[in-house]
Amino acid sequence: MIKKPIYAIIFTLLFSVTAGMVYYDFDAGEMLATINVRIQEDNQDNTWRVKDNEGRNMGTINANRNDSDQINWLTVGSDMVFTFDKDVNRYFEFEEGLFEDGYTQRVEANKRISLTVREDAPADTLIYNVFVISAEKYVVGNSPPKVVIR
Repeated sequence: MIKKPIYAIIFTLLFSVTAGMVYYDFDAGEMLATINVRIQEDNQDNTWRVKDNEGRNMGTINANRNDSDQINWLTVGSDMVFTFDKDVNRYFEFEEGLFEDGYTQRVEANKRISLTVREDAPADTLIYNVFVISAEKYVVGNSPPKVVIR
């Protein structure tokens, strides 16, 4: 009788991890949550949006500084320019050579940009804009999209 709920929990966890929603790296010394989103054109209204792997809108991304969450944006179909309203160096760790001015970064089509929340990042809300170069439009989110760091 107890086997069914246990199997249901295991199946749910396995599905969540393999679906790419949230990935936990248990080999690291600490638990690292990875948030994967895509920036793509919505087929219904030709609006560019931030979406999760299941196609739901992700205009607001909630990230945790205590767990050093990693956020991965995949640019689908066009080069894009990310612009944050605050200096990303205070909030994120990222590859050397990115965000040279602390605010903007161009990302090629079908490439990924990854930012890891710093453990010492202040709790804050960062507004960001993404300009889709081929469409000459901005991505729509929660007007504009944002990252909430807790």
